[in-house]
Amino acid sequence: MRTPPRRIRTKLERRQTAYGIAVQLPSPEIVEVIGYTGYDFAWLDCEHGSFDLSDLRQLIRAADAAGVDALVRPRDDDPGTIGQILDLGAAGVVVPDVRTLRQACEIVAATRYAPAGTRGACPGGRAVGHLTQDWVGDYQRADRDVLCFGIIEHPEGVDHVEDIASQSGLDGLMFGPFDLAMHLGLDGDVRHPDLIAMQQRLVAATRSAGIEYVSPNAGWETDLAATGSRVIPVSGDRVALVKTLLRLKADVTGQPAPTTAIA
Repeated sequence: MRTPPRRIRTKLERRQTAYGIAVQLPSPEIVEVIGYTGYDFAWLDCEHGSFDLSDLRQLIRAADAAGVDALVRPRDDDPGTIGQILDLGAAGVVVPDVRTLRQACEIVAATRYAPAGTRGACPGGRAVGHLTQDWVGDYQRADRDVLCFGIIEHPEGVDHVEDIASQSGLDGLMFGPFDLAMHLGLDGDVRHPDLIAMQQRLVAATRSAGIEYVSPNAGWETDLAATGSRVIPVSGDRVALVKTLLRLKADVTGQPAPTTAIA
């Protein structure tokens, strides 16, 4: 019988903050290190990461072994893909490029079993320990505990953010400043005043709707505390590795470390 770590849900229920690291490299050891260093979740990035579904299975296994949640960003909003990810044992999904209320409702439905949603049901699979001993209990727990977040990263999504936040059933929304900055011709400037105004609108929408504001990256926030975020990716594996290696070399050579593009 499989017992999910359930770290993020527990933290939210206790009104505490869950911290994680984004993972783009296909290394179960990185996920283990994230758990062993005290984080709550690994945010497994299938959209930009260097791994496929088979790699993802091993990363989720590593998250289970290290006692942390596997929160997965799928490549898109395909319901079948979302179902596969959850069947592998992920704690939830962070779906990219949410633009409309209808799309958001369909994403939420893909994470719940019928009659509440459209997720395909199977009593055999990794999420239920490969063969459930209590299907009713397992599927009801899954529907209660699954985390479903959406990313607003296109101007159309910003235009509909209040309806998406209040009517879709999403557990929370993440602000995607980098893609938004590119769509707006701002060359990825995540601190541009227009982006800050859009972020404030999204934060206000989540607060009014009583759902979570999920930070995209703690280092990108101008005032993290003011957002009220309780689900916070602190950094990413590539960023942490590159910045650490640059700093270590600078420490040895006495030369200043180059400035990196993002935090």
